Amino acid sequence: YTNNKCDIMENLPIFFRLRARPVLLVGAGEAAVAKIRLLLAAGADIRVVAPEGLDAFTDWNDAGQIQWSRRAFDPADVAGMTLVIGAMGDDELDAAVADAAKEAAIPVNIVDRPELSSFIVPSIVDRSPVTIGISTNGSSPVLARRLREQIETLLPTNLGRLANFLNSFRSAVKAKVDSFDARRRLWEDIIDGPIARDVLAGRETDAREAMLSRINRRHAGEVAYGHVDIVGAGPGDPELLTVKALRALQDADLVVYDRLIGDEILDLVRRDAERIYVGKARSNHAV
Repeated sequence: YTNNKCDIMENLPIFFRLRARPVLLVGAGEAAVAKIRLLLAAGADIRVVAPEGLDAFTDWNDAGQIQWSRRAFDPADVAGMTLVIGAMGDDELDAAVADAAKEAAIPVNIVDRPELSSFIVPSIVDRSPVTIGISTNGSSPVLARRLREQIETLLPTNLGRLANFLNSFRSAVKAKVDSFDARRRLWEDIIDGPIARDVLAGRETDAREAMLSRINRRHAGEVAYGHVDIVGAGPGDPELLTVKALRALQDADLVVYDRLIGDEILDLVRRDAERIYVGKARSNHAV
């Protein structure tokens, strides 16, 4: 299976674990404030280098939330850092920060300078531990922000609580249900059913009782019989698929498709699903 979109994907989305890890921020002005807040939320060990800056940086430093060295940047400052972020807004200095980080093979982001950056900080929807990152590869931060706002309105406020609830039962489900496919189906049933709705509505005690009952059923480890969905792809535009068709593609274990189905629709299929091509033309049948 070949996805032509991979040829033009300029960034691989990755979530970086920064808790208690050292991160260098060069700059202490307006452009650096948003980065500081993100790094604080991620629990990073923040080192700031800038000869002067906003009063907020003094407050953060006095509170022990950052370590601020009030001086000019030195390329040696990048040594031992997990990430480097440049936010001075000075072309020459930003280039120096990027060069020093790249020389040390440390990921670097220069604010509003994607051409100098080896990674991009996306717009973020935070429902911890559920986190969604949105990036336009630096081409339109306003568009990324608008997309974030739309996604924010779609996601339940208690989504993070649901994720923590499900995580608390992972070991129990794994011990009870041997088959990977059976476990996946069980989780799908729970997420799509009344247990998840109870958690999202704040009825976690009821949900916990129902969850214990569900995983302790004698047949919990049995593999259920499958079913077949026939998905009509219409003229091939993925935006014209129905919501039910989209869910069928994303839930399927196996997808059988013909030559009229393009990559844009196949991209909606779950990545670990098996795909079987059965396309045919006159005197040329794939299967």
